[in-house]
Amino acid sequence: MDKMLLRIFQREIERQTRFSLLAIEDLETALKVGDTDRIWYSVQGLLVAAGNVSKLLWPPSPLVANRGKELRQSLCTPDDSVLAPRTFRNHFEHFDERLEEWATSSRRKNFVDSNVGPSGMISEIESTDYLRNLDTTQHEVTFRGDTYPLRPLVEALRELHVKAAAEAAKPH
Repeated sequence: MDKMLLRIFQREIERQTRFSLLAIEDLETALKVGDTDRIWYSVQGLLVAAGNVSKLLWPPSPLVANRGKELRQSLCTPDDSVLAPRTFRNHFEHFDERLEEWATSSRRKNFVDSNVGPSGMISEIESTDYLRNLDTTQHEVTFRGDTYPLRPLVEALRELHVKAAAEAAKPH
C-alpha cells in the first residue's frame, strides 16, 4: 500500500479510537449521574467505534487482508489483540436477531435488558435472560451470558490512539 493510503487508514483509526475514548468519557459521566439511557448510548458508541477499528485492522473481506496486515504492522498491533473480535459490536448491531433468538430459546421468558449492576443481581434469572448488562463492579458488559471485559479493550484503544495519531501525522 502506498504511504498516502496508509496515512489515510491510520487517520481513520485515530478518529475511531478518539470516538471510542469520547464514548468512555461519556460513559463515566453518565454513570456518575445515573443516566441509564446515556450509559447505554455510550456503551453502544464504544462498541461500534471499537468494531470499526477492528474492521479496519482485520478487514472482513479476504480480498483486502493484506491491507489489514500492513496497517496492523504499521501500528504495532498484534494479531491476537483484544481489538480483533467484533462479537459484542455484533450483539448490539444485530439486536433484533438476538432478540428473536432469545424469544425462541428462553426457557422461562424472563426478560432483563439494559441492566446496570453486578451480573446476577436479580435472583433466579438465568444468565441467558440478561440481554444487556453492564457490571460496574467488574467493568464488563454481558450479553445473554457472554461476557466482555472493558478494561483491556479501553487500554488497547488508548494505546492504539497514541500510535495512530503519531503515524497519521507523518508525511506521506
